[in-house]
Amino acid sequence: MKNKLKIIWVSLLIISLNACSSVLNTPDSALGDTHFYSLVALAPVSTVNKSQLRIGVGPIEIPRLLNRPQIISRKNNTEILMAEKHQWGGSYKEELIQALTDNLSNLLNTDNIEQYPWKFSFKPAYSVRVNIERFDGQLSKAVILKARWRLYKGSQEVLVKRSVITVATLGRSYSAYVKAQSKALAQLSQRIAKIIK
Repeated sequence: MKNKLKIIWVSLLIISLNACSSVLNTPDSALGDTHFYSLVALAPVSTVNKSQLRIGVGPIEIPRLLNRPQIISRKNNTEILMAEKHQWGGSYKEELIQALTDNLSNLLNTDNIEQYPWKFSFKPAYSVRVNIERFDGQLSKAVILKARWRLYKGSQEVLVKRSVITVATLGRSYSAYVKAQSKALAQLSQRIAKIIK
């Protein structure tokens, strides 16, 4: 009887260990099936002869639809997809403002750049406010960025512009989709920097 109980006990132990092992080795197991992403900024143009130009970035407004952890895409013109297993590594709004700040810093070759709200002592020569109306698209097709932005020289508004940017997604993956979003944001940054220059 004792031997029978030992055999049953050992068998149950082996079965449970095998079950644990198979869960840990499954790539899409519940323990590690969510992928996290981040927007990528443009590389610096130069690391020498930095400009003393002061730039303020923000505020940036985004639709409530986009302000969530899941990556948002479209199935078609009317149906939205929220990817539970493909999410932003941090706050999407913070991702956007950080990427835009880094892009402008690199394009204008200045480190004198601050995000809204900047400290009282910081007096930007130019500041830009951005209202993103749409920033989504379809996997394997394209990402569309629609943004209205305002450029200020000191405290005076000098330009109001609406940009519509379309970037092809090179592949069906969410990684390709996020790269296309980074490229679209880079193009918006280039348009803003061109006017400031």
